[in-house]
Amino acid sequence: MIEKVNDINLVLPFIKKYFPNYTVENSPYEKMFCYKEGDNIIGFISYSVIYERAELNYIVTDEQYRRKGVGQKLLDYAIEDLKNNMVENFSLEVNVNNKVAIKFYLKNKFEIKATRHNYYADGDAYLMVREVR
Repeated sequence: MIEKVNDINLVLPFIKKYFPNYTVENSPYEKMFCYKEGDNIIGFISYSVIYERAELNYIVTDEQYRRKGVGQKLLDYAIEDLKNNMVENFSLEVNVNNKVAIKFYLKNKFEIKATRHNYYADGDAYLMVREVR
């Protein structure tokens, strides 16, 4: 079940497990949702909406639940929310070496638009964008 994150402290341990450098910013533009089974958080998505565009900040599924559709459900939920809020495009950066993520985004109609050199400490990133409408 997908739920809006109203208290970041409830999902912070899950986020920090996958993104140790994550810091809480309390941005008025950020939307956060988690995927739960019972009381267990097994997925998380965060994206920022600024007028007609959105940017994916984080998406992660717990390792033991990967390849079971959780990430797809979170992304579908976000895209539906963006459509309802008149967002035109959705962008993200992904490490050029993260072949699994790139394949996932390409399957979901994201296109590689540019390479951002030295975006990550360990290398380059692709800028990927998809139309939302």
